[in-house]
Amino acid sequence: MGENVTGPLLSDRRFFQECLNLEYEGMQEVKASVLKEDFCGARKAMAAYIRRTLDPERFFTIPYEAPENIYKFPEESDEDACRRICRHTLISVGVPCEYGEGKPVDWKANPTYNGYREWTWQLNRHNDWKLLAHEYRKTHNRRLAETAAELFTSWVRQAVYPGDCPGYSTDCWRTIECGIRMGANWPYILFTFYNTEPFTDDILIDWYKSVWEHGERLSRNHMTGNWLIMEMNGLAQIGILYPQFILSGQWLSQALGSLEEELDRQIYPDGFQYELSTGYADVVVNNYQRLIEVAKAFGKTVSEGMLEKLAKACELDVKLMMPDGCVPDINDGKHRNVEETFQCRKRIFPENKTIRWITEKFETGKPDFTSIALPWSGFLVMRTGWTTEDSWALFDAAPFGKAHQHEDKLSLLFYANGKLLLTEGGNYAYDTSEMRRYVLSTRAHNTVRVDAKDQNRLKNYAWKEEDIREKADLKWKLGPVWDYGESNYREGYGENPCPGTVHNRRVFFNKSQKEGKPPFLLVVDRMASDEIHRYEWLWHIDSELEAVQKGRISFHEIDAAFSAGEAEVIEGREEPEWQGFKAVGTKQGMYRKLPCVSIKADAGQIRIVTVLSPCKGLSGRVHKVTASAMPEEDSVVISFEDGTEIAFREQEIIQTV
Repeated sequence: MGENVTGPLLSDRRFFQECLNLEYEGMQEVKASVLKEDFCGARKAMAAYIRRTLDPERFFTIPYEAPENIYKFPEESDEDACRRICRHTLISVGVPCEYGEGKPVDWKANPTYNGYREWTWQLNRHNDWKLLAHEYRKTHNRRLAETAAELFTSWVRQAVYPGDCPGYSTDCWRTIECGIRMGANWPYILFTFYNTEPFTDDILIDWYKSVWEHGERLSRNHMTGNWLIMEMNGLAQIGILYPQFILSGQWLSQALGSLEEELDRQIYPDGFQYELSTGYADVVVNNYQRLIEVAKAFGKTVSEGMLEKLAKACELDVKLMMPDGCVPDINDGKHRNVEETFQCRKRIFPENKTIRWITEKFETGKPDFTSIALPWSGFLVMRTGWTTEDSWALFDAAPFGKAHQHEDKLSLLFYANGKLLLTEGGNYAYDTSEMRRYVLSTRAHNTVRVDAKDQNRLKNYAWKEEDIREKADLKWKLGPVWDYGESNYREGYGENPCPGTVHNRRVFFNKSQKEGKPPFLLVVDRMASDEIHRYEWLWHIDSELEAVQKGRISFHEIDAAFSAGEAEVIEGREEPEWQGFKAVGTKQGMYRKLPCVSIKADAGQIRIVTVLSPCKGLSGRVHKVTASAMPEEDSVVISFEDGTEIAFREQEIIQTV
């Protein structure tokens, strides 16, 4: 496309003659001008029609939703941020760019030190414009409307519709950004500013032309996965909010049909979205909610089937919820507060008892389970109860998932004493940094590496549509004293993974608190190979290190005892590879050092038992764990510093749970 081409590409002739339903109620003046080919008159009549017929009272029955990816300076209020935006200093993914007051914004710029492409993409979601609109509704400050008009005009001129090209390509017109603009930000902006003086006739016509171009792109070039949900939400909202378009009905029907199908295609029977990320599961439900609320406000309906399936997806949050009321950041996930999320969900499911239990402490909605297995998505959640004082653990026996995966099968998390003590690398910015590579790798999780090599399911991975109906490789039993889970990893390690080494992990969660001892995790790992390997067990402990001893490492809040191998604690190491870090946010640079216990042993076949026990007074501290390294053996003895012991066999626990 030529350098001098500006948007929108739609000519007046095509827009008025081919894109609008001139028979739509109230469009008589527009039609009369079009029939005379008086397109100046048609523009004026169409702008007047828009101002006359848009219904902000309906639209603003939907509560304001802050943009998902809005960034501000520390301690910056919305008012301060809007003043900054008016000076054309914009922030994307936490990185500011000062274009200069009165100077044009370059919508294809990238000021990041390493060309982090998310900066440009997220800038083009127009979160800043929505913030301007929200502040304008409170203050009616004309400068905010003027800035919104300036930003829209500069964007629509520079960001030229790319036509029929893949949804993932271009800086400004990826289909995920198109969906977010149409389904989250642009409607709020339009209904706020459409009747202000800075939003001239020309701006309104360019706006509607650009929305038509968005509809064409979303209809033709949509993608799959969570992108598709965002794309179809955007397309559906075009169909609802711009009924004058000749294809509005067709686009709405396409979007609703696709969204209905995707609930069966993307949601496991236990409620997890097939990317197995707590972040993107929420993104998916959010986009359904946005559509449902707009549809309800404007007299459109969605099917009961869609609502029923969506309710099941919402309840996943409760199944995964930690004692602090948050879900863990599984895969490219997000440590997210469930009550805050459900305050929004309550608007579309006002009678859902589980949601009311979370948001209103409505006791009849309290779950009838504590621990629970998710047989299809492959997670085992073990907990002692539902209070903030309870303990919680999660065992990951999940399939690889459709996208946003980490190489972490058989990993564990453990929450006790008010803290996620056994944690992992977390989720980090989608850049090419060492930290990003680290959080994706096995070495950032609580499982086993082989010969300094990570799991590599991605190498030979291909999602099949029927996988959504396949149960995971997970065995489990849940009881009043013990919870038990078991699974295997057998897909190989390293750059060219070959099956041959099998990791079997059994997890036992003791909930009894017998003799004042806290709930603890007993982990039994069996490695099997015909060759000798160097196995490395990793445990990421978010607590201050106290002592490293043979067979035991003590932290301020938890003890780790192990039956074999030599151990060290690694923290903040960058050479020869990164180890001992934790992401504390998804912006670049947001990570900190974290102690990682590394236990190594050379063997072909080996059994190692690890006990992870929170400290709760001297009587509760683990002294050592004794267990044979022979894989066929199953006896375990845990010795405590107060002289007491617990002896048992694995099979006895499994049989008696």
